[in-house]
Amino acid sequence: MAKTSIHIKPCNIGQSEAHNMRTKEYLAHINADKLYIREDLTPDNHSWISDQQRGLSLQQYYDNIGKMVKEKTGRAMQTKKRERVNKKTGRVTKIAGCTPLREGVIVCKQDTTMEQLEHFAELCQQRFGITALQIHIHKDEGHYMDPQDITSWKPNYHAHIIWNWMNHDTGKSYKLNSEDISEMQDLLAQALDMERGESKMLTGAQHLERNDYIVAKQKREVEEAKAKIMQLDKENETKAKQSIVLDQEIADKQQKANRENGNAILSGLANLAGKGKYAQLEAENTEMKRQVALLPTMVAQEVEQRMALVLAQRDEERQHADYWETQCALHERNYKSLLSKSRHREESLRQEIQQRDQIIEMMKAGLTDFLGQFTAVCQNAIKTIIQFARDTKAQFFTFSQASAINDFLTTESHDRRSGASILITFTRPFLNLFEHEKGKTEIKNVADNFNWYKERQEQKQKQQEEVRNRPRFKR
Repeated sequence: MAKTSIHIKPCNIGQSEAHNMRTKEYLAHINADKLYIREDLTPDNHSWISDQQRGLSLQQYYDNIGKMVKEKTGRAMQTKKRERVNKKTGRVTKIAGCTPLREGVIVCKQDTTMEQLEHFAELCQQRFGITALQIHIHKDEGHYMDPQDITSWKPNYHAHIIWNWMNHDTGKSYKLNSEDISEMQDLLAQALDMERGESKMLTGAQHLERNDYIVAKQKREVEEAKAKIMQLDKENETKAKQSIVLDQEIADKQQKANRENGNAILSGLANLAGKGKYAQLEAENTEMKRQVALLPTMVAQEVEQRMALVLAQRDEERQHADYWETQCALHERNYKSLLSKSRHREESLRQEIQQRDQIIEMMKAGLTDFLGQFTAVCQNAIKTIIQFARDTKAQFFTFSQASAINDFLTTESHDRRSGASILITFTRPFLNLFEHEKGKTEIKNVADNFNWYKERQEQKQKQQEEVRNRPRFKR
């Protein structure tokens, strides 16, 4: 029975949909040295999209998850890795970033159906809470054992599942440990009616990405080919020794036959009466000598044919080994080139971020100096907005905060809406997106309905007055 397994990793949103849906742009720029796709088999692929994602791209769905996390937790979704330092021990703990979308790659069979994979996704949702957004079955990937032989095609039947790994009730991601993943492997084997692969907790094997797996497999095949060539060389040496021994045995038999034939002739001359009998023996000896004389040639031809066959086989094995050595070298060069480019891009990105941060700090400093020239009323309004927006517990302006904004809108601006737009613009550089939206909403509320804050304050004062006037009972 065929074995199955699943490997789960963070979803590459920029490439996942293009790869899984086989877009024209993706197929036009694919690197065949790393991933070979037979476009004549692409129509055999199958895809399924969940109703939750219907009409949305993965990027749009990802952005919606970010908004959901803000609403549920009040904080932006942490997607980058970070470090936490224990102040008492000084120990540094690395905390992985949130990966709300994850992709599972499943090894399957040629006849694996979409219904089986949907059933597996339902089992995972019931057991772990994660939700499948997309399922794709690929039957057009693989490689040729011999690029010159189209019959040597080896398909790589597999499927991709895109998971929503977030709990929409809490705004947090689901936490699955190694035992949960092992249980998921069991559910997969059950759903696909396949044998479960050996657990890496038992074998100690580490998962290799597709390209690394191919390179490792090619290196292993090269080593096996070299070992086979050495074995053939030893067998050829043994056969050569056996040929020498056989030649010596033939020579010994020929000498013995010659001696026996010579004795028979002498006996015939000594006994003329029995000449007919000895003549027959002589003829048989002559025929035997002729056959013995041909025997070395026949044996030599047989040995030569076998040696030619062995040498041809060895040449073929060497050519195969040379081919895989070349492929391994090519993959290694490509890997080093990609690694170098990746490091270069990372360094360039880091420098760009530093430059951007410097420019932002310069702009903030300049804007601070610029705001310092405003009136006290304007400065007080801006500081009030920044203080309120950064307070994670505050939901509305207090009456004093609303009054500070209203003073600016009344004394410093001819039009309340225009004044509100000025405050919204001047506070933007000091706040993140969430904070700015929070302050923007309250500024507009003050501009449109300042009386709401007055009534709210009067009601609050009235309640406090009632509490103070309540009669106190002595014990």
